[in-house]
Amino acid sequence: MPQPRADACDGASTQKTQDAASIQLAPSRKPSPHDNEDLGLCDVYHLHGRPDSAGEVAYFMSVPWCRAHLNPSDGRPAGSAASQEIRIVQPNSRRKGRPVPNADGSLTSSTKTLDNAFATTLHTLDTIGAFIVFYEEPPLDPTAHPEYRAPILELKALMRLGPGLNGHIGVSHGGIVATILDEVLGLLIPLNRRRAKHNKRFGVVAPPLLASADPAGPEAAAIASADVDKGFVTGYLNTTYVRPVRTPAPVLVTARYTRMEGKRKFYVEGAIWDDKSQVLAKADCVFIALKERL
Repeated sequence: MPQPRADACDGASTQKTQDAASIQLAPSRKPSPHDNEDLGLCDVYHLHGRPDSAGEVAYFMSVPWCRAHLNPSDGRPAGSAASQEIRIVQPNSRRKGRPVPNADGSLTSSTKTLDNAFATTLHTLDTIGAFIVFYEEPPLDPTAHPEYRAPILELKALMRLGPGLNGHIGVSHGGIVATILDEVLGLLIPLNRRRAKHNKRFGVVAPPLLASADPAGPEAAAIASADVDKGFVTGYLNTTYVRPVRTPAPVLVTARYTRMEGKRKFYVEGAIWDDKSQVLAKADCVFIALKERL
């Protein structure tokens, strides 16, 4: 069944319980005071007073293969410039306060909370113990406005999966695998919507699609998804299970646009990877922009 979605990446966290100053990635441009508003998430890349409040980035930075994704400048000679600017952000669902336990220890989720599945049910040390999103910031054209945010065609996520997700001993349930793919693939639309809002705030007009670009290709999809303002649903999600998704373990999840159809259908593909760069599961899906809010 198609799952209703909203702009589930709105808001920003102000909680500060841990010093994340050790997490430093080389920026390719001067930080903006509005960087935290990209994706509507808690951007710890430039640490604008909103650091790694739950220690999730710190956890992944402590895992060598995860750190290699988050800090591609590792291993370069001291003083050399990084060729990539990686933005690490925290999904809104990870910042929501969890419900207060009932007297019997159970939890009653709020009926007004978006994405309760990831904000509450799958937000435990036994399920998804840590979850961050990151993406490469496109190089800024020297002729572009300094506050311009280009569309993002691909993003990645790191998750720490716990035994509470198991279907078999030490193996995540197949339904959870599909749910994870659906969640991460679905973050591309709100990411680009938030970046477009940033541009609008500064009166920045995005350059037109290059004449050589496919008018229905990934670039066009990323640009058009910024206009999805009434939410969207999953039209279909085709999942292929390649290898068991082992737990407990961290995994990498990737998502990228492939094409669009008309003004309302956005096609995305993605995969779950392990520490050996092996594909564990993959999916392709279509997200359909709603004409009216649910």
